[in-house]
Amino acid sequence: MSNQAVSASTQAVQAAQPEMTEFSSVDFRSCLGEFITGVTVITTVGLDGTRYGLTANSFSSVSLDPPLILWSLRLNATNFPIYSTAETFAVNILAEDQVDVSNRFAKSGPNKFDGVAFTDGTGGVPLLDGCVAQLECRREVSYPGGDHVVFIGRVLRIRNTGRKPLALRSGKYMIVHPHEPVSVQDGIDQENIAALNAVHAARPVIEELGRETDRTVGLSVWGNLGPTMIWWRESSRPLQTRVRCGLVVSLLDSSTGAVFAAYAPREVTGALIEAELAGQEAGQGQRFRTRADVEVYLDEVRARGLGAVIDVVSPGINERGHSAFSAPVFDAQGAIVLALAMIGDAEEFNADDPAIDTLRQAAAGLSARLGYRPEYLRHG
Repeated sequence: MSNQAVSASTQAVQAAQPEMTEFSSVDFRSCLGEFITGVTVITTVGLDGTRYGLTANSFSSVSLDPPLILWSLRLNATNFPIYSTAETFAVNILAEDQVDVSNRFAKSGPNKFDGVAFTDGTGGVPLLDGCVAQLECRREVSYPGGDHVVFIGRVLRIRNTGRKPLALRSGKYMIVHPHEPVSVQDGIDQENIAALNAVHAARPVIEELGRETDRTVGLSVWGNLGPTMIWWRESSRPLQTRVRCGLVVSLLDSSTGAVFAAYAPREVTGALIEAELAGQEAGQGQRFRTRADVEVYLDEVRARGLGAVIDVVSPGINERGHSAFSAPVFDAQGAIVLALAMIGDAEEFNADDPAIDTLRQAAAGLSARLGYRPEYLRHG
């Protein structure tokens, strides 16, 4: 293991932390938005029987005994007079397929319940159909909180459907994935379990990476025939390519293959590397002539902590030049288990693109979640 490799990996995982600073109201709002919350619609009914509902993510538990919850509302909210005097209300925790419901009740205006399925709860308070859970509450007490009022509610009745919830972070809706290990059973290969855990953890990372960068991103593992692409997420500008799940890529001519060749054990990769060397067409364009040339190349990959191919045309896959970058993901034993890839049109995607730093950070963060520490790094 070279000092360069340790240094590159350490830098990727131990990114510099920003300093604590003074802040504006915009900065404060943005910082609070990093806390992922569920999404609720708080419903109530007026004295004249009019139904009211608004979207809120300020909901939280307070006490189990007695059963208390809280939520807060701006003083200048349109329906503040209604909610500040309502004796009963319901918290409807939205499911992952209720984005349209959230958006509807987040807006001001009449007729919010038109076309929305609901049933009447106690006192006529509407309970929205299809939610993850619902809590019927009686207002216990309220407290001033700056430009908001905090309402404490005593929970009278609950309903829990077990559906998957909708989540919110920084103003964007998210889907919740469980973060738990695959159960281990006697007779099961422990390395296989570790790989399955890694794939489960990586899927939402790939989705988030694609959304954040709007690049085509992929996930690969070491399969029976070598580095194998098992998942893709297209950007909003799909590439003209025939890349597909199950594609086995070259160890020496692809960014994904490069990181597996650089970090996987030689007893695993050696024969395939030799076969690729032997299968090259000799001539001026021959990239590697000896195994020593390959080792120099792999040292460069380890020094960067990144595999890269620039402006490549692969017969049968793409006729237009593409550039690709791949970052390795390591497990708790320091072994490479996955690679995250990012692909773009060579005319506008290169090594200076800021999306590549996001790719590095995603791979480093995923490695850390799998228990990896830089000092554990090992390669062939």
